Amino acid sequence: MFQFKDSMKAVWVNIAPLSVCVLAVLGCQQAPQEEVVIRPEKTVVVRPTDSSSPQQPTSNENQQMMPSTESSNTPAEHPEADGGEIVLGGKYRLTVPQGWQRRTPAISMIEYEFSVPAVEGDPRDGRVTFMAAGGSVEANIQRWINQFEHPEGQPASDQVKQETLEIAGTRVHLVDITGTYMESSGPMMGNAVPRENYRMLGAVIESQDGLNYFIKFYGPRKTVTTNAEAFRKMIQSLHP
Repeated sequence: MFQFKDSMKAVWVNIAPLSVCVLAVLGCQQAPQEEVVIRPEKTVVVRPTDSSSPQQPTSNENQQMMPSTESSNTPAEHPEADGGEIVLGGKYRLTVPQGWQRRTPAISMIEYEFSVPAVEGDPRDGRVTFMAAGGSVEANIQRWINQFEHPEGQPASDQVKQETLEIAGTRVHLVDITGTYMESSGPMMGNAVPRENYRMLGAVIESQDGLNYFIKFYGPRKTVTTNAEAFRKMIQSLHP
């Protein structure tokens, strides 16, 4: 309590309420820090965001519960966006081929998504996704392989090709898979629909920060094969 007096009157001012208001305002300026936990052999996905809209990491188990939209006809978020340079996680740059149309990512864990127009005779477009994830390179590639089925008696290894490149000082693992792709949707990724004669081209960019970057291009085999060289050139365009 402070007392101020003049010749005419005394004014009593209680500053306690003012102190409470100041403390409340200062407290509101501190935002909680987000913690990301990466568990061994599990995929923990983080979509890079700005500090004004933090996102919670999404585990591979949660991804299993989200519907696949591989064959959807989601309108382009930016119809004029056709290929061009993108930046993954604010650190890796890639040049996407012209003719590949940017789409609104089907789920929040996907950083970028593109549609590759189907070639004549193919029933649907190809789909390309870019995302960051934890977990080992081998475990995630095996998960891609397990999404395919092959003729009885024919080992999956006969339909899988792998190689490792070093691009701009960064290790990049490439995988090429053909067969019947089991497209799943709904809770717990049930209701799998077999997509015969499909092909997937995948790339895993190794990172030193614990989160690798995964690029997956899949769809009808003819469409993917027609764009296979463009996909490889995109991967080879990688630079900081």
